[in-house]
Amino acid sequence: MTRPSTYTQTRYLEAKRTVDDRALHRPTLDALERALDGRATPIRIVEVGCGTGSMLRRLLAWDVLPDAVVYHGFDLDPAAVERATTELTAWGEATGYTVDEWTATEASEPAADEGEATTVVLTDEGTTVRATFVVDDAVARARRLDATYDLLVGCAVFDILDLEDAFEPLASLVPGGLVYAPITFDGETFFRSVATDGGAPTVRQERERAVIAAYHDTMDEPTRPGGSRAGRELLEAAPAVGCRVRAAGAAGWLVTPPYPDDEAYFLHHLIDGIESAVVDAQHTVDKAGGLTREAVSTWADRRHRAVSAGTLAYGAHNLDVLAAVPDA
Repeated sequence: MTRPSTYTQTRYLEAKRTVDDRALHRPTLDALERALDGRATPIRIVEVGCGTGSMLRRLLAWDVLPDAVVYHGFDLDPAAVERATTELTAWGEATGYTVDEWTATEASEPAADEGEATTVVLTDEGTTVRATFVVDDAVARARRLDATYDLLVGCAVFDILDLEDAFEPLASLVPGGLVYAPITFDGETFFRSVATDGGAPTVRQERERAVIAAYHDTMDEPTRPGGSRAGRELLEAAPAVGCRVRAAGAAGWLVTPPYPDDEAYFLHHLIDGIESAVVDAQHTVDKAGGLTREAVSTWADRRHRAVSAGTLAYGAHNLDVLAAVPDA
């Protein structure tokens, strides 16, 4: 595909769904399934940064969850919450569920008493999934919410949160339960040309290293929550508040041509985000090997052209972590 003229976060989140599918560390996912087996149902799930709801659909499609589920997903982006509702409804209908949908006011949802919310109920023989998507800050909600859950999910979100500030209140939502934190970024990004003769222009590796280093620096700015090594830091943050790490493993993103589904858009969106982050952080650019705005834009333009030509490979190192939370 050609370089997009506009970008949307909801399309990016759906485009990366297949990338996440390949990346997830299956032994950690298997450990989650075993840990949920035998728990009283319905299993109560809360997801921080639920995005378009792809993780809930994945856990249902892959039979990780039991037959009775009550789910609350929180996200700050109203467009993502709206997309989560429509995607779950469409998936449920395509899968053969009976689907009902209503607003929080009609449902009188006690856990959705603030912000915009929509509830989708999927039913089949012996199966009931009640999913409520809420526009709200999950960390702020955790500090004041009385409800408790069995499982907290945070996919690709703990690397944009201040672990020292956010992990403990989030874990407090699942006393005696579990925290599942897949796709937590952990310090490695690369792009490589796989062009044959006549392919898209390559990028000087020293410039690439400088751009990626500057990009990682933007994640580690003191004014920004999260960090570029959040995966390994999560392995320390969980025990620091009394949690026990039950399983963990590498969950690397890898995208190579030919790009399946909408993964070319995923790459274009990612390159555009890296360019914007580095250029916007002018003080970071100045200390990153003498990079200029023009040099960063040239790097991005060449990488976009390589995606359009189908000659770019991309990878990132992430960690999946499953932790058990002590009883309150």
